[in-house]
Order: sequence, then C-alpha cells, then structure tokens
Amino acid sequence: MNLQQMRTKSITTPSDAAAIIRAELPKVQKEERVFVLPLDANGKMLAKPILVSVGHEDGTTAIDAGAIFREALAARAEEIIVAHNHPSGDPTPSKADVNATCQLREAGELLNVPIIDHIIIGRDDVVSLAEMFLSV
Repeated sequence: MNLQQMRTKSITTPSDAAAIIRAELPKVQKEERVFVLPLDANGKMLAKPILVSVGHEDGTTAIDAGAIFREALAARAEEIIVAHNHPSGDPTPSKADVNATCQLREAGELLNVPIIDHIIIGRDDVVSLAEMFLSV
C-alpha cells in the first residue's frame, strides 16, 4: 500500500495499524523495531510509518518518547499510534511496555498530540494497549 492509498483510509482498528507496520518489518525479525504512525484528526496517515528505533540482538529496545514526538511533530501529526514488534512472536506487553505507554500518553497530552494506541505485533497476533487499558 502506497502513501496515497494510506491517506484515503482511516485507521480504525489495531489490525489496520498492524497490517501497515507488518509491511515495514523484515521477514526475519531479530530485533525489536519501534514505529510511529503520524495521523490527522480523522485517523488518516500523514506519512509512511516512521522507524524510530531498532533494538539489539536480544530483542529489547527502549521506547524513546523524545524521538517519537520529534518525528510526530515533524510530520505535523494531530494524533499518533506507536507500534513495535516482539521478535519472540509473543505480543504480550511487558511491564516496560505498559510504563512506556503511560509516559507516552502524558507526553502526548503536554504536546497536544495524543497517542491513540500503542500496539505490539507478534508472530500471528497484535495487542492493543488502548484496548487493554479500557478493559482494566
């Protein structure tokens, strides 16, 4: 899917966002990769997914709020989705993932660029932290 096609379709589910990110991931996933999806107020892509960081061979990487929001602001995002993969294939969020999501939400509120979801992509499944927080 090219950017023009992305701009015509709103991202309304975690699966929509995951499909876009999966296209950006290498076939063999050895490292965790963190992306930001810059969106307009209607949930339409403003730019292709932006790779913010690549983890180490052990699969872990820090989710850097500064880097995420620098890219979001540069793309003139009105809201964002943050996404990363778990090379293990298990999309279950770690405590660090949950903590990072809380920090990103706070930063987004301060910058007036809300994070509408943080998704974790596994081998076959995707976990939406926004959906998890709503169910807690």
